[in-house]
Amino acid sequence: MTQPSSRRPAARRLTIALLALTVLGTGWLQAPAARADPATADARELPGLDRADSVYRQQRQTSIAPGLDLTSFQRLQPGGWVTGHVMTADLSTPSLSLDVADGGTVSGSNATVGDFATADSRVVAAVNGDYYDMNASDAPIGTDISSAGLRTAGSTARESLTLAGGKAAIRQLMSGASFRVGDSSTDVGSVNSPTFAADSVGLFTSVWGSYPISRLFPADEPVRVVRIKDGAVTAVSDDRSTIGTAEPVPQGTSVLVGRGAGAARLADLTVGRRVDLTVKASADVDLAVGGSQRLLTDGKPTDEDQVTAGRTAVGVSKDGSRLWVVSIDGRQGDSHGMTIQELAALMADLGAWNALNLDGGGSTTLVARPAGGTEPTLIDRPSDGGQRKVSNALVFRSTASSGACGGVTARPALQPAAGLPADGADQLLIGLSRTVTGSRVDGDLAARAGGGRFGVTGPELRTVDLDHHRTTDDLVVRGRSTGTTAVSYTADGDRVRVPLTVHGRPERLESSSQVLSIPSADATGSLTLTAVDGDGYRVPVENSDVTVDAGDGITVDQDGLSGFLVTPTGSDLVSTTITFAAAGRKITVPVTVGYHESQLADFANAGSWTFAADRATGSVAATDGPDGKPGLGLDFDFSTTTATRGGYAVPAEPIAVPGQPQALALWIKSTGKGEWPRLMINKGDGTVTNLDPEQGASNPIMTWNGWQQVRFPVPAGTPYPISLTKIRFMETRSDASYTDKVAIADLTAQVPLDAEQPEQTWPQDGSVITNGTTEHSRQRIAVMSDTQFVARDPDSPIVAAGRRTLREIVAAKPDLLVIDGDFVDEGSPADLQLAKKILTEEVGDTIPYVYVPGNHEIMGGSIDNFTDVFGPAATHRDLAGTKIITLDSSSGNLHPGGSTEQLQMLRDQLEQAADDPSITGVLVFNHHPVDDPLPDKASRLGDRYEAAALARQLAAFTAESGKAIAQVNGHVGIFSTDAAGGVTRTTNGNSGKSPSGSAAQGGFTGWTMLGLDPAEGRIGRAPRPGARLDWLRIETKARVDELTLTAPATLRRGQTGTVTAEITQDTDRTVPVGWPVSAQWSGRQVRIGDQHGPAVIAFDPDSGKVTALRRGTATLSVLVNGVRRSATITVA
Repeated sequence: MTQPSSRRPAARRLTIALLALTVLGTGWLQAPAARADPATADARELPGLDRADSVYRQQRQTSIAPGLDLTSFQRLQPGGWVTGHVMTADLSTPSLSLDVADGGTVSGSNATVGDFATADSRVVAAVNGDYYDMNASDAPIGTDISSAGLRTAGSTARESLTLAGGKAAIRQLMSGASFRVGDSSTDVGSVNSPTFAADSVGLFTSVWGSYPISRLFPADEPVRVVRIKDGAVTAVSDDRSTIGTAEPVPQGTSVLVGRGAGAARLADLTVGRRVDLTVKASADVDLAVGGSQRLLTDGKPTDEDQVTAGRTAVGVSKDGSRLWVVSIDGRQGDSHGMTIQELAALMADLGAWNALNLDGGGSTTLVARPAGGTEPTLIDRPSDGGQRKVSNALVFRSTASSGACGGVTARPALQPAAGLPADGADQLLIGLSRTVTGSRVDGDLAARAGGGRFGVTGPELRTVDLDHHRTTDDLVVRGRSTGTTAVSYTADGDRVRVPLTVHGRPERLESSSQVLSIPSADATGSLTLTAVDGDGYRVPVENSDVTVDAGDGITVDQDGLSGFLVTPTGSDLVSTTITFAAAGRKITVPVTVGYHESQLADFANAGSWTFAADRATGSVAATDGPDGKPGLGLDFDFSTTTATRGGYAVPAEPIAVPGQPQALALWIKSTGKGEWPRLMINKGDGTVTNLDPEQGASNPIMTWNGWQQVRFPVPAGTPYPISLTKIRFMETRSDASYTDKVAIADLTAQVPLDAEQPEQTWPQDGSVITNGTTEHSRQRIAVMSDTQFVARDPDSPIVAAGRRTLREIVAAKPDLLVIDGDFVDEGSPADLQLAKKILTEEVGDTIPYVYVPGNHEIMGGSIDNFTDVFGPAATHRDLAGTKIITLDSSSGNLHPGGSTEQLQMLRDQLEQAADDPSITGVLVFNHHPVDDPLPDKASRLGDRYEAAALARQLAAFTAESGKAIAQVNGHVGIFSTDAAGGVTRTTNGNSGKSPSGSAAQGGFTGWTMLGLDPAEGRIGRAPRPGARLDWLRIETKARVDELTLTAPATLRRGQTGTVTAEITQDTDRTVPVGWPVSAQWSGRQVRIGDQHGPAVIAFDPDSGKVTALRRGTATLSVLVNGVRRSATITVA
């Protein structure tokens, strides 16, 4: 969002770009130019949102109207994620006014905040207001005053936001109403209020509405009802039925109601008696909306507190001229809400002197009309899932000249007009398009009819169907070469620039669903496409770039600018495919419609099931299932250790699952103790994984009581067929100790028609060396992980494997060794002492090492067991031009227990690395990767919002500093490398225990050597494609027990043949030599790869193809992790 600019300042003309994106934590700022001068940029940030102990900060500003701005923000702070919005109002702006809107009456006329806002075309923003009598009268509880006068006045003093003489304040308000008969005056305790107190007098007018007044107090209370019109009593009654209907109080009539002892105060009021009514609040103010807790009083926070929830709050500056309206999302994965104390701290940070908490929770709603828009739209995410009907709203009106020209706005069409930025909206790849939308705005910043002219400079973009002589609201541009440039939009002499960055050529397309499963023929499915280049830059693909080839049984229609809607055309089960093509790349997505249920186990023969456990004891026996069905009971004891425990029901033979199931379903009877249910399966590629309860299920962990059916989705891309081997109940909490009895019943599979599964292709990142070595790299760092031994078996094969790996590493003489987690299995003090002993014996002081904790380092307790032996869990150091940062993800995320301490360290170290000229690159080590390439996605950072934020932060480091960065992980159980946002990401495989994936997926044991050239780390803010590969190359060191090289013994000149090499490791695992296995190919009379010169044969290591060039004899050799094999080939 750019600041106001104008040729005529008095007219308050604005030039606005709705694109401003501030990503804090690495100091990266990207914003558009505000004027024709391309060097001018808006770097606005709303002060107060950069709390020192918060991390992963984002904020984006948008103008709403003159004097009113909106800032959306997100951050991780101690305790959890917070996403929210702050409206900042300059109350001195003549064209900006506030009001309280309701449904015309205060009871029985609730509406959504959006409805209140759109009822008046002058309203540009609105937020929910007072607490209310929910599910009863729905009337506000506090004292509320609008431009129409007093709406409600409560019986007790409540904190309220008020406006008087153009100045805002927070003060207590209540009823100040009274009536006078002769010389006697009597207080009226409340006006149109559901807080009508016992033994008091309340006043009700036509503003009250249709809710029966008699329902506000018990039926056995004495009552006196006095009706007044034109200053005289017209009716008196002690019969509560006279106020017991939904008939509204007539216009011009007032009703005094005395309840209990209050009835006596109306005794002198008889028909015809003159009565003077004074209807007012306890203070003379122009506007008021009621609230609850006072958050700040003269700058000091309240002592009150409450649980986290969605919040709405208002804050006022010391002089009353500035107003902050805060809306905090609640019950969202990226926003848990705020406590009252946290909210008070936020208001103080923003600069408020006094502040008030308004109605929150599911009521919290903010709507606004962003500059260039036509009507208010929903900005926040109400925690009820949609806008709740509330009693009233605080609304903002703008009355600047609607006919005046106020400037221009422009943004990528995929970028929302307000709110947090959309990933990739301002980026594109070569050959792909991006739509930019622009608008003229009036004095209120609303969209104004008539388009503008777009312009593009520089070689990075070319326009699509642009007529420079025609005004328009949209422009489509296509990436032509890499770099950052801008699209300009000009109208009425004002110009705005929208920055766009073009990355490399697309290497692949990805679909939002690998398999689209539509549950039934009367449902629909949706898909979006993402294009990825060789450096991992990911951008959304617009529909105009895509061609679609859909199979039978479905139709595919465009859904907005970058989505597709898939609709079944019949009523039967369907299995088909859709092929999407864009920029020379294709992706095929299988589609299924409907499924049938197949029973896998009815548990009628309980005797065929057995009990198994890890670190636990127990048994299985027949029991009753739901609805009289047979079931299987499991008794287990999870009180014997603090390490991870599991009790399992095991079938006599693996249960084959037919077809390609979408999910398995199992009835589970829980006692609410919190076990984690999992289904262990064998996959079609011979590997093992676990199915977890459906994400978003009400209770994925067993916190319920009684029977409940739990669905276990089968991840897309799982190799079929599958078979079930165990039904598992896990306990990972070290502080949970108990015995329990659970039961299971009716195991079924949800099976659609078999879908044509496209061949799974793994991106082969160029940083992995397939033919070569890091031996001569200027800096070499060895990585091992996931050995997982236990102290009670110090001479086990796993320990031997770990010692062997360490010896290989020591022999390679790296500059540093990083043990990237899960060196031990249970994290007990004895385990960690054995780890120290092994490292002392095998490594000693021959090379420096750092040990990064993984989840198994805390398996049996807290991180203290680890730090007592190995020191801090998170570290940083500089190594000859490379900054090395290690983080603790042992808890499954990077904010253990809600602490952001190590993430503050990460932020500070990245900032330091960016500023330090002696640092050319950064390596970040932690056990859990951002993403797990295996289909089950079970081995990655558990907080997916953190995973996305971390990826943004690392990518932003390179974009801002021009220096290279990489992330190094373990945990998955395979060797895998890719890139994201220009950041190399490599995952080390297991150095001891068996891998989790097939050999073709990198499933082998070994370690990794990182080869760096610090002189190549300064890759630039707009690096050429692949520049990161000059800085970092990765050599995997597969464990080799045996190496076999197979080649044709003879070839005729011109003939081709195939050469294969294969590793045998850990007794019976065979691994083909090819990506990601690193090897060195060499020979005599052999031309390797793109080498030149005379030779008998030519060999391509990537394809395994050997070509006979001329007569003679050649020797081809392959070297893998120190083991060499050779083959002789004769060309006749």
